Amino acid sequence: MTKPLPDLRAQWRLPSGALLQPQDVCTLARPQLARGHYARDFRFFEATLLVVTCGALVVENATGRWAVEDAGSLLAVAKNTQVNVQKTLADDGAPYTAQFLTFAPALLTEFHQRYGHVLTPASTVEVCRQISLDEGLNDSLQFCIRGIESPDVSGLQRTHRALGLLLALQERGIIYSRPSAPGLAERLTHLLAKSPEQPWTAALAGRELAVSEATLRRRLADEGVSFSTLLTEIRMHHAMMLLQTTHLGVSQIADACGYRALSRFSMRFRSRFGFSVQDIR
Repeated sequence: MTKPLPDLRAQWRLPSGALLQPQDVCTLARPQLARGHYARDFRFFEATLLVVTCGALVVENATGRWAVEDAGSLLAVAKNTQVNVQKTLADDGAPYTAQFLTFAPALLTEFHQRYGHVLTPASTVEVCRQISLDEGLNDSLQFCIRGIESPDVSGLQRTHRALGLLLALQERGIIYSRPSAPGLAERLTHLLAKSPEQPWTAALAGRELAVSEATLRRRLADEGVSFSTLLTEIRMHHAMMLLQTTHLGVSQIADACGYRALSRFSMRFRSRFGFSVQDIR
């Protein structure tokens, strides 16, 4: 494991050429695939909103199956949902493309604090919910996205735009649950996800979280979480996102995910998702 190349982050670009950067409010990515693929047990670490702009997406688990085949509908996914994911190209062979928007817990907490009195618990997204993308909802979505992408839009304006999108969803029966106080496992997830390229150990993570290594491992075990398993999950999902949204080479992606040896990275990726890195590229 190693630190990333000094200029690596400057190279993380969307197919449009725009930088892929985390936001305080929400994060936007635009996956683009020249080959379809099937990934098992993909985990959505945050509340997510998906719209497919070309091709088709099918997600399924033991609770249901959802198919998004055009830009006429949205898929809302609850935090920590695990599903099998099938992405296919358009009938004419055009690449699969989508918009992938995740909402920060702080934003959802703010939303519930402001509008909790008008929310209906029965509308809460438990796993996945699909909804038609009507003109009004699309206006709210695109307004939010333009705010994320524009350097001229302030953080406060981004927050208001994102809240507006959440309100538009609420009016159509889609509500993300209010985040609970984060346990140690969630705090660790946030820590590791911010810098997956770092040579993390349980001892180092414990120091960052102000607990001893023994306490960290014990409390994680109480939550049914393994440090090494969680670290691998975060790195592999980070790799999946970079493979689909950037032009980085595979060796650079391995480095950005904390792997010095490309062969070990490739083995981990295949073991986790059931196909090789080269199957995407």
